[in-house]
Amino acid sequence: MWQPLKNFVNSLTTYMALSPDMVARHRVNQWLQSRPCLTSDQWFVRYWTPPAVAHALPQPLIAFAYHHLHAYSGLEIGRVRPSDHLVDDLAFPAVCWFDWGLTLCEDFYTTFGLDISEHFDETQLFTCADLINFLGQQLEGDEGIGG
Repeated sequence: MWQPLKNFVNSLTTYMALSPDMVARHRVNQWLQSRPCLTSDQWFVRYWTPPAVAHALPQPLIAFAYHHLHAYSGLEIGRVRPSDHLVDDLAFPAVCWFDWGLTLCEDFYTTFGLDISEHFDETQLFTCADLINFLGQQLEGDEGIGG
């Protein structure tokens, strides 16, 4: 008799544990408010082309990251800098759904036709630049797509 109620409570508890922490998301977005919010094109030019980097990353990759990272995190990616730490500054484990890494791999495959799931390890990517550079390396490793 109590099993359906117990299942419901367990499901709700699990859902809450795996869903984004909206308080953390709000806190990070508040922290980012002091920075200008760049469009995808502005973000590309400012942070992902020379002289900011040795060689420009492909614009479609930056547009992909800009839009998808926002979708996963709810953060204003136009305010994020390459040096921002995914965990310490942006609180990605808290502000994203628990499976954002899997979703990123699926979206990357859908967009670029490359399966990065064997190589992607979010625990080894410390900054936004680390994440973007990892994605860029995956594209460069595939003939005909790299920058």
